[in-house]
Amino acid sequence: MYDRNSHFVEKFASAAQHLHVPPHQIVSLKLRGPVPSYDQYQELLHALEHEVGVHWVKVAGNLQGQGYLLDHDGTKAIVVEHESGLELLYIAGSIASLVGLVLAVLQCWGAVRGYLDRGHARHFHDVEIRRIDDSGNVQEDHSCGLGGPSTFPLSILNKGLLAAARIIDTDVCALRDEIRLLSERLITVERQLNGKEASSQLTRPKRSTKITRPPAATTPSRAAARKPKSAN
Repeated sequence: MYDRNSHFVEKFASAAQHLHVPPHQIVSLKLRGPVPSYDQYQELLHALEHEVGVHWVKVAGNLQGQGYLLDHDGTKAIVVEHESGLELLYIAGSIASLVGLVLAVLQCWGAVRGYLDRGHARHFHDVEIRRIDDSGNVQEDHSCGLGGPSTFPLSILNKGLLAAARIIDTDVCALRDEIRLLSERLITVERQLNGKEASSQLTRPKRSTKITRPPAATTPSRAAARKPKSAN
């Protein structure tokens, strides 16, 4: 029986191994639109390598399609081939990836699609964003339709930035809660330590402050000191 949630959980788990981050820090950006030929993906990789300087390698795993790990100036992302459209897996907290590598992929993909299929394929019609929450459930956003064909990748990049910002905000809120709980625990421990110290001072026996002086040495009286003269 097909389990949609498990399907995406496995995909994000595979991507996490290549991107070296937890699955919940990964965002899936799907540019939905039929791809008439998988040669378009090879054209995309060629453009990224020779025009942008991106290094790429094939990756294995349960990505539900052939995946390619992209690396550009230390930022990483994964492109996955689908007949229904390109999928891009990237790290939500990496703003450098969003404004660099992700934007480069969108621009090159638009150029490739426009060159190979001038009829309509260059335009991005539907954008789907997915991620895994801390509980392991898939969160999907299908409200990213562009209201018609769009050739401006920044409109899609804005959707990706919004998804990343939501995840970062969630992580920041969680960190704030942890800091607040830690502060409360520290205050409680400090109060307990202060209470124990005060209690020990109350029960501690007081030391006597009376000074005991040694008995004064006795001196012989003058009469006793005088000895009778012996008779000659």
